[in-house]
Amino acid sequence: MRYSDIRQSGSGLRGPEMRLVTMLRLWAEGPEAQEAVWRDLCKRLGAPRARACLQGFETLLGLLKKHGWHAPLVLGSDASGYSEDELAIARFVMAATEQRREVALTEASFLVSPAGMLPLMTAATRVGLPLLCEDCRARVMGRGTVH
Repeated sequence: MRYSDIRQSGSGLRGPEMRLVTMLRLWAEGPEAQEAVWRDLCKRLGAPRARACLQGFETLLGLLKKHGWHAPLVLGSDASGYSEDELAIARFVMAATEQRREVALTEASFLVSPAGMLPLMTAATRVGLPLLCEDCRARVMGRGTVH
């Protein structure tokens, strides 16, 4: 059996996907890093949108824990690549947010059992939409993508 490196290049990730992976990594580091995520989202989105985004994010994490086939491999915040799980979650969230339902359901089937698929899609859109909007605003304002 041939083993591959768990860190993938992920060079095709867009700003919102990179932001989501960063959130996953920092969230796993504990309360201080979680507070940093909150402050950054408030600064970029405003408190109401940041609160909605984080509520969706926490719901997403809870559903992954409750219905997931396995605990997702989340690398440390200093990692240079991405795990397959991080990439799958990022792809899923953006597919759900962009209303690519069939793609999102396919991705979800690799993440959670059938009972968790639809609630996971709802949570994903609550997380992804503010991140996607933030990225669009940054491009319109000429600041490039954010992550």
